[in-house]
Amino acid sequence: MKTTIGKNTVTMKNTLTRAAQNLSLTEKRIITLGISKIDARQSKTVYKDEKKRTITITAGEYQTIANLKHELNAYRELQAGTEKIGKKQLVIKRETMRGKKITRINWLEKATYEQGKGTVKICFTGSIMPYLCAIENRFTTYKIQETASIKSVYTWRLMEFFISWSKEKEGQRKISIKEIKEMLEIPNSYETGGTIARIIKPAIEELEKRNWKIKFETEKTSRKISHITFSWRKP
Repeated sequence: MKTTIGKNTVTMKNTLTRAAQNLSLTEKRIITLGISKIDARQSKTVYKDEKKRTITITAGEYQTIANLKHELNAYRELQAGTEKIGKKQLVIKRETMRGKKITRINWLEKATYEQGKGTVKICFTGSIMPYLCAIENRFTTYKIQETASIKSVYTWRLMEFFISWSKEKEGQRKISIKEIKEMLEIPNSYETGGTIARIIKPAIEELEKRNWKIKFETEKTSRKISHITFSWRKP
């Protein structure tokens, strides 16, 4: 049976939003459901306790976000996705005086799938909790219901980027093709034209169907598209 989780809010630091998250659509749903159950106002010290870093996700909640007709399919996706997340890391890149600094953080410390109960328990790592709690500024926040039925992880990530860059409901951002490919984790095999036509345009079209207003313009350097300027308004 589907459950009502529409009031849940997803909040995380912009650093995490803009990191390479290394998640499939199924895995993104699971992680985001977990984040939506964390109180971002809590002190970091609260999460030193493993029990307080452990979140229960039900098949019904997953079914609602994924918009699946059958709960059995939700069970299966929830279990399979949770198993894969255990091997996943997010990657945070920062520019320093000595060059680029790369930090890799495991999403989960452990996960337990409870057969017969239709639930999964995920325990976030202590290293990721500072990006999810004690947040005072520079954060991304949205209602989890805004992600319901999203069909592409690229759409979801682009939505998060826009929200993190927004001032109130509107925003504008110029970004290089190299940066957008890194942030969206687009395979290197995609040339610029393929990146725009096969990933960025479909993601924008999906967001527009969800009442976003989005425009983008390309800019060339040495006759090649090098940057994209996005302008948007949230629903």
